Order: sequence, then structure tokens, then C-alpha cells
Amino acid sequence: MSLIIQPNSTPSAPIEKRVTLKTKEGQMVSADFTLQDENGRQSAAEYMRHLYTSIKEKLGEVVIAQLGDNADPFNVAELKKQILYIAAFHDSMFGTFNRTSEIPEQERTDFIEIFLLAIATVIPGRNIMVDLSKNTLSDGAGLN
Repeated sequence: MSLIIQPNSTPSAPIEKRVTLKTKEGQMVSADFTLQDENGRQSAAEYMRHLYTSIKEKLGEVVIAQLGDNADPFNVAELKKQILYIAAFHDSMFGTFNRTSEIPEQERTDFIEIFLLAIATVIPGRNIMVDLSKNTLSDGAGLN
């Protein structure tokens, strides 16, 4: 039996994250996640882009496409803008993040879990706060 050591392939440690979302009414939802690696960033960024463009199209707004090979799908500032837009839309139109929402409970729970997981995947930081009352998204820098 031989042991092969590969110095360039160091496994990354799991990443512990908490994502909290505060609605305009002040209600809060949060979830803790353990990301095994960063391999899901592409899918999470595509999911955010899909939600963002779908909402804008349904509202009849113009969707400005990122053009060229230099467009960065992981641009944190753009992702924060998309996340705030999606969350604000769901909060104001459906009350998705409120316990009193009219959305069926399982559907609501599933959306919140997937949405918060996508946020945890694309936004750096361990204590991420989406505050719709202030229209801010902080990555928890200094709170780790």
C-alpha cells in the first residue's frame, strides 16, 4: 500500500455560514449552512440571474444583459443588487418571508431555503444579513 501525496490538491474545509433576511415589516428568517466547497457558485449565480430576469420581464422592465466574455457572473456588487431586488419583490408582492404569507407553507419554506442557500453560496462572508427595511446586504465582515 502506498500513500500518494498531492501538494497542490488540498481539500478545503467546510464553510459555515448564516444568512438572515429581515423584511420591511421587521420579521426575520435565517438559516445556517455548511458549504462543502465553492463548486456550487456557478449554479447559484445562474439561479439568481434567472430569478432576477424573470421578475423584471414579468414586470415589463428592460433586462440589461452582460455582454462579452469579460462579464463576471460572480460580480458581488451585481449579485447583491439582484438579491435585494428579488427579496424586495417577494416581500412586497407575496409576503414570502413573513409567517402570515398566503403562499402554501411547503412552497414558502422550499423557496426560502433555496434562496438563502444561493445567497450563502454567492456572497462571501459567514454572517450575511439582507435587511429589506434598509435595502442593504452585508457580508458580516468583522462579525466572524
